[in-house]
Amino acid sequence: MPQESHAHPSSPDPVRPDETSPDQENGSGSLGHHHGPSGDHGRVPRSGLEDRPGDFNVTLITFAAMALFDALDGEQRSRVLLPFADADRSNWNFLPASGRAGLPLRDLTFDQGILAHRLIAQSCSERAYAQVVQVISLEHVLRELNLERFGHVAREFRNPGMYFLTFFGQPNPDSVWGWRLVGHHLSVNVTVVNQDHLSVTPFLLGSEPARFGPYRVLGEEEDLGFALLRSLDDARRAKAIIHPVPPADFVTRTVPRIGEVELPDLHGVGRRDAMITEADRQALRYIRSHPRGISAADLTSPQRRAFDALLECYLQRARPGQVAAEMDRVRAAGDGALHFAWAGADDHGRGHYYRVQGPVTLIEFDNTEDEANHAHSVWRDPTGDFGEDLLTRHLLEEHRGAARTPFEERNP
Repeated sequence: MPQESHAHPSSPDPVRPDETSPDQENGSGSLGHHHGPSGDHGRVPRSGLEDRPGDFNVTLITFAAMALFDALDGEQRSRVLLPFADADRSNWNFLPASGRAGLPLRDLTFDQGILAHRLIAQSCSERAYAQVVQVISLEHVLRELNLERFGHVAREFRNPGMYFLTFFGQPNPDSVWGWRLVGHHLSVNVTVVNQDHLSVTPFLLGSEPARFGPYRVLGEEEDLGFALLRSLDDARRAKAIIHPVPPADFVTRTVPRIGEVELPDLHGVGRRDAMITEADRQALRYIRSHPRGISAADLTSPQRRAFDALLECYLQRARPGQVAAEMDRVRAAGDGALHFAWAGADDHGRGHYYRVQGPVTLIEFDNTEDEANHAHSVWRDPTGDFGEDLLTRHLLEEHRGAARTPFEERNP
């Protein structure tokens, strides 16, 4: 929702990677410190954050979920639990909404709330957990900022207790289940498949305001994007910048499954302060089989280090033990398949957007609304959001034949 603008100091420029002349030879062996088999290049690897069979990381998540579920009373369980195949599992929209499924955090006791936070913390990195807590706490700030405009409605509309927890299938060892926490500027979606495999996408974090007092929840995501852009020489920057106008929000929006072509909306939902045109939509479009921007293979070694730092910032939302495996999975598709695209201004004070696109990874960041003081960021998997590829493999392994996942049955 629109809010009054507030003066804020310009954000400091991030440290730029080592400068390299445009004609420097491209670096080899990109994507940092994680290395997979050399024969993996060029193929699309299995999707989902995969642990070794029996890895205790996934078991800890399951135990945390079981502890929370068992602490709920019967009425709470009736609200928090939906079938795994329920159509709402792929509804990850992060805007304030009425009629959400699930159990709001405000309806938990103190002890139950601690168990809920334990589940969140167990399912992601410490940094990502801290960001989740900050996003929720920002609702207190927004309530005060929006009080004059929203009046008494601000009390409920900007409420840190209105984040909804849902279990899809009851959490138990060696079973298929998931959980979600969703609300304003937050959507965490976790899927567990038989204790062996884990998916944590879509993973969305937003911040309104993006900069206010001590708050800058997505500062690292924003600064690393600028650091990569500013590391590029003129020729490479010209390839990376796909349009001078940024989208009002994610180009791929919050669709349950990313299609071959996705276009941004003309404006944010319920907002008109960051309008774009139909021509802008076409210029910004996402094409799955033809990524826009500059390829990671065309970057110099310092530029690729900046690219890797940006990519790792998002993958490190996962549990630490899973980041290396996910980085190897991204790298297995080949550096030429990974692209960085930018749209909008090249400074913090005006609207800007970037995306990192690959066969198994899509990252989007935008800061366009409220005079570039309202940011959104998301990490998605075009092949396996909500663990869909893992579920397909699971069904194939169990039934040794063709199978359709619950998601495919709901979304033919």
